Amino acid sequence: MTVMTLDWTAHNHLAPREQYDQAGAIIDDAKAAAAARRARIAHDLALKHGAQEAATVLGISDKRVYQLAARYRDSQPEICDDITGRAISSYDLLDEVEEAHGLDRREAHEAIHAMLADLIADDGEDQVVIARRPQDPGLLKSNPRDRDVRYWLVVRQEYVDMIREALASVYGGNA
Repeated sequence: MTVMTLDWTAHNHLAPREQYDQAGAIIDDAKAAAAARRARIAHDLALKHGAQEAATVLGISDKRVYQLAARYRDSQPEICDDITGRAISSYDLLDEVEEAHGLDRREAHEAIHAMLADLIADDGEDQVVIARRPQDPGLLKSNPRDRDVRYWLVVRQEYVDMIREALASVYGGNA
């Protein structure tokens, strides 16, 4: 269970209107966190047991399960797959690691994928990578046997955070 601790004394120096607005912002943040958690629960349950079973367990429609699962997947970061010798597509974590640690594009990408591989080895691919999305869906549709299809890996946020922290400990600085 997540515990929120509120330090109201930090608001004492604010004008009453600012205190009121800050309290509203805290409510909004709590609602957003709860909504994100519900979406993750629906996603993970549907992934494990299917949408209809998840709907029954959660007491909601299977349509709602699909909506929540999609919302969760869409909120998670993506990492470009690893095809050696190809140009590397930009993604947020790559840009962040390049800038924070002074690595070139390939070094940063390889470091991210090395950490990703370790996390997958420890926790399992299904736990770390929650979806694969082709970078060029048209290519896959027109040539379904193509082995050279590149994917966006949808990775749970907490694993991206672990990659970021691990790289910061290896290369120093903050990512």
